[in-house]
Amino acid sequence: MKLSYQIATPDISTPNLPSAQGTLEGNLDCIAEAGFEAVELSVRKPAELDLDGIEKQITSRGLSVSMIHTAAMGFQDRIWLCHPVPEIREVSYRRHLDALDMAQRFGCGMVIGSSRGNLCEDERREDSLRWMRDALLGLADEAAAQGARLYLEPLCSHWINNVTTAAEGAALCRELGHEALVLMLDTYHMNADEASFTAPIVESRELLGHMHIAENNRYYPGGGHIPFGEVIGALRSIGYDGYLTCQIVSKPDLPTAAKLAAENLRALLQDGAA
Repeated sequence: MKLSYQIATPDISTPNLPSAQGTLEGNLDCIAEAGFEAVELSVRKPAELDLDGIEKQITSRGLSVSMIHTAAMGFQDRIWLCHPVPEIREVSYRRHLDALDMAQRFGCGMVIGSSRGNLCEDERREDSLRWMRDALLGLADEAAAQGARLYLEPLCSHWINNVTTAAEGAALCRELGHEALVLMLDTYHMNADEASFTAPIVESRELLGHMHIAENNRYYPGGGHIPFGEVIGALRSIGYDGYLTCQIVSKPDLPTAAKLAAENLRALLQDGAA
């Protein structure tokens, strides 16, 4: 398993996103110095980014890109794939297509988490479920054409009203039946809506392709009560060899959070705690 850390592109500024925000150069320095191998890029307007400059900043520090993350589109610009206004859905979908182009450039996949939005809670609920399914299938088609994957992320019910558990995420992936649509899990969200940290991993083994790592309080691993030895043990048991991406708050500060996250995860990986 490899270690990754989520950072936001410089155009993002929202308190709702638990990733390193601000100056790209400084954040990348902290991540590289802490010993991470990759960064997950949280993006908002991918088509407007200086991708040449971003790539140079990343590769010059010996890092790669593990994933493209899309939540800031909703958090900052209030656009979602399930929005009841067609024009907003269209803008969101086009932004996601741009993010997939970015994923292809960096040789990684793209996450669909909160950017899918909430389902309508009135007579339009079935319509909004269709909007979500159609968007996922369309984006999965585009991902497949680019040789990439689309990662569906379950979020806890405090955040969203659809796909709130690994079982629901796996069921939707199987229902849609697209080879490019797979699952990712986040320990922060698992802490809220799952009865176990290990069973969801084992039960979704054939679909699980990416992991977000964060404590129950969104701190670095070891700063809360989640049993990460058990999590890593379950991942080992299914042969998972992907990224463990820290999506955490920068507390007490980014250098300290990144250093402790890397040290604690490396210790668990090295001693085989389970």
